[in-house]
Amino acid sequence: DSPVLVVDCTLGYGGHSSYILKQIMNSTDARLIAFDQDSVEIIKTEERLRKSVLEEIDTATESVGEGNDIFTAVNQNFAELGSYMTSTNQVGKVTSLLADLGLSSMQIDNNDRGFTYKRDGPLDMRMSPEDDSAETAYQLLQRLRVRQLKSMLKNNSDEEFADEIAFGLIGDRSKIPKTTMELADRVRDIARPLIVKQHNWNSEQIGKNQAKKLKSQLDSTIARVMQAIRIEVNGEFRVLERLLEDIPTQVLSPGGKVVILTFHSGEDRRVKKSFKSGFKSGIYSAWSRDVVRPTKEERRDNPRSSCCKLRWAILSDQNAH
Repeated sequence: DSPVLVVDCTLGYGGHSSYILKQIMNSTDARLIAFDQDSVEIIKTEERLRKSVLEEIDTATESVGEGNDIFTAVNQNFAELGSYMTSTNQVGKVTSLLADLGLSSMQIDNNDRGFTYKRDGPLDMRMSPEDDSAETAYQLLQRLRVRQLKSMLKNNSDEEFADEIAFGLIGDRSKIPKTTMELADRVRDIARPLIVKQHNWNSEQIGKNQAKKLKSQLDSTIARVMQAIRIEVNGEFRVLERLLEDIPTQVLSPGGKVVILTFHSGEDRRVKKSFKSGFKSGIYSAWSRDVVRPTKEERRDNPRSSCCKLRWAILSDQNAH
């Protein structure tokens, strides 16, 4: 068999990596490298995988310890993937690459991380919480001016009420929200009259169906604001753009496949643009012109997948490194 080298750019809870390991465990020359910049969660996930999947692999190979060579966990942002491949003499050796750009359940469910507005927690949102030099979401809001926050809300999440929300959040420097629920309550107070006016509703007599629609729109607005701030805190667009540049030049082998799961339009636009231009220039031999969406059953079993978009591309055989 030809050597198989798979990269999981976002280890997270280990769901994808666990499945990949089980698929390659019987191959004679197959390895998985998984990246995650979250120094807290990568330790837990690697330990869990080594106790479950990798012990199964060791048993299958009848050589305890041999299976461990199949898996490497790297505590780095996937923006460093190209540099990592260079430093480990593995440029152009990856046969398959997966990047799931969504937040992991562990991050969302941990109140102290500040990724969700449904439970109270500090406005942190850093993917590397132990990096004291990294700016938290609260520190970002303290630093930004109203016009900067307005631009960020528009660029990072296409927020239609960016002007009003930016001014309402940080116009009074003494009242910048410090927790996730403070932020959510403030955005809710700002957006509610704007949505009511948008629909020409009577604010004194909102019916049951109108109230349901209002709550849905308010939740979506809060989610977009949280998303825009999180993207800025972690430089997510810059990181994605660097990955997209490095995939064909330093990562994939000829004929290698890349699959990327995105969760909002800003990410999807960048992936689509990269794959499309790469196909036109001959870098990729094929790409997903039509986005792949989760099935009804997948959305039912995993509601967080409802906004997911999958795109793929195959590196041209002629694109040798």
